[in-house]
Amino acid sequence: MSSLLKPIEKVLNTALSQDIETQSKLDQFDQRCIAVNISDLNKTIVVLFNHRQLELSNDSQYTADLTITGKAFTLAKLSNDPESLFSADIDINGDVQFAKQLRDLLEGFDFDWEAQLARLTGNTLAFPLAHAIRQAGSWVKNSHQSLQYSLAEYLKEEALLLPDKSQIKQYMSQIDTLRADFDRLEARINRL
Repeated sequence: MSSLLKPIEKVLNTALSQDIETQSKLDQFDQRCIAVNISDLNKTIVVLFNHRQLELSNDSQYTADLTITGKAFTLAKLSNDPESLFSADIDINGDVQFAKQLRDLLEGFDFDWEAQLARLTGNTLAFPLAHAIRQAGSWVKNSHQSLQYSLAEYLKEEALLLPDKSQIKQYMSQIDTLRADFDRLEARINRL
């Protein structure tokens, strides 16, 4: 895992160096440490902020100021949706103010992928490539949502494994009735 972290560290530091505003915000994180626990892979990545650079390792010699735990896919979504840092799918332990500062840093990060592509391919190819990447991302997102909807419909309508809203409402109503009956029975027993 540590051999994989060095190229990721280099890519992240290169991306951070391209955004001047984010670079200035990194000063407040100097010598701070985050432990990222990827629960479904049973791996921990330690992120140390050191002089406007990130150092990634799986060495636990540092005491983490903040521990973030979640599944790999959920943690990956943080780059597009920093607000999800405080969702029920992610567990945060440690300095909550540090977590808020990290969320703000992620929200403010603006990496110009198209400009970086232009440096590699020239302006002529950069725009169509960036457009194709955005289209592919949009297609993947829409396909994922469509698959979720179709699967839910199949499980409800065809396989009859999931209840529909009316069945859930009826079930909850029956639970409320049972709870009220139980309370009345308990009151009668107490009177006797």
